[in-house]
Amino acid sequence: MVSSSLRAQNPRLEYSQLSDTIPQSSLSSSQADSIFNFIVSNKHLIDLEDCNICKSRAHIISRVIEKYFPAVIPAKVWLVADCKRSSKTEYYKYKPAVLLQSRGKCTNWAYHVAPVIITANDTIVIDPSTQTRPVSLSKWAGDIIPNNGAGFLIIKDKRYYIYPQNKDDLMLDTISSWNNENKNLTDDKYLRSVDETLQAKHRLFEPWRFNYYISELMKLLE
Repeated sequence: MVSSSLRAQNPRLEYSQLSDTIPQSSLSSSQADSIFNFIVSNKHLIDLEDCNICKSRAHIISRVIEKYFPAVIPAKVWLVADCKRSSKTEYYKYKPAVLLQSRGKCTNWAYHVAPVIITANDTIVIDPSTQTRPVSLSKWAGDIIPNNGAGFLIIKDKRYYIYPQNKDDLMLDTISSWNNENKNLTDDKYLRSVDETLQAKHRLFEPWRFNYYISELMKLLE
């Protein structure tokens, strides 16, 4: 569960009532730090800087958490710019579209996604691409939504690689259950995730070296 006061903490943020039910994990601050630091220690394989590969980065990090910290149950939190919701098409027809941003780093995000861990007391986001430590859900979202913008937040099972979209690339935000039969929404073997994150980090390397990093990253995941 996410705190019911989240909307009150940040009136620019709407939390979806269609989020998945994610089991809670017992997680101390030091354990959260250990997870975060382990991810950062593998930044030679996982690109933590590129602005446009968050879906692949989140998919890989979620798997790393699941594998190396088996007592923790990761999920994913999607923060979507309000103007990129299919249900808001008419509302934004004559209003300016304000996208998300990581201040001083990345701009014009339709969405951002990161691994999340639900605890009895808080909802913790593990996102080394925008944060320097594990942070609460409200801080993570608040840092990405511009002052003149709004965001839509939904938590889903870690298996999803991308959210369902319409032909205009708008999130289908009123769908109660994402279609498990749609293979485009998942990346079971991590092939798309690995390719995208390594292309971002090592696109100028020779083929043999690129293949080496593919092998090393797959070892981390398998």
